[in-house]
Amino acid sequence: MKLKNTNLNLSFFGILVLMLFVSCNNGDYLQEFENYDEFRKVENPRLTGWFPVELIKSDASNIKNVSYLSTKCVFGVFDYENDKLYDSIFKMENYIDKKYDKIFQSQIGLVKNIIPEWFPKVDYWNAKQTGIILFDNCYAYRDLNKKQIYYFHPEEESTLINGKRYPGIRNTIR
Repeated sequence: MKLKNTNLNLSFFGILVLMLFVSCNNGDYLQEFENYDEFRKVENPRLTGWFPVELIKSDASNIKNVSYLSTKCVFGVFDYENDKLYDSIFKMENYIDKKYDKIFQSQIGLVKNIIPEWFPKVDYWNAKQTGIILFDNCYAYRDLNKKQIYYFHPEEESTLINGKRYPGIRNTIR
């Protein structure tokens, strides 16, 4: 009798572990908010932990953020209306230099296969010569024509550029 209960317990435990494994999705986790008020109402800070919260101002709308557990990488975008709210952040002296631009280009290239449809593809970023900043562990860019701000937090692994290894963004700026 004990043998049957032991087998039953092991089977149940195995099914439980399998269900847990399957439920832990290493894919994408998309979060969307219609406007800043909806975003601000999120009470659990763990749900907004991948957002550069200080970058998102009161005029923000169509806020999207997708994070990937498997790569620890994040893509985000939001629309804005008031340029003045962002002028002090996106000023020329905050633009990344050529070294960081090469790191950014390399890191965005590494994840080109998982870039969401609403985030600009690698070609868009190759054309950008200035305007990208580092903000709250993210690369951020304000598209003045579209009135959108994009942000990208690359995976934390180091990046090889021209034979030299650069650390991931967290190690780079902290």
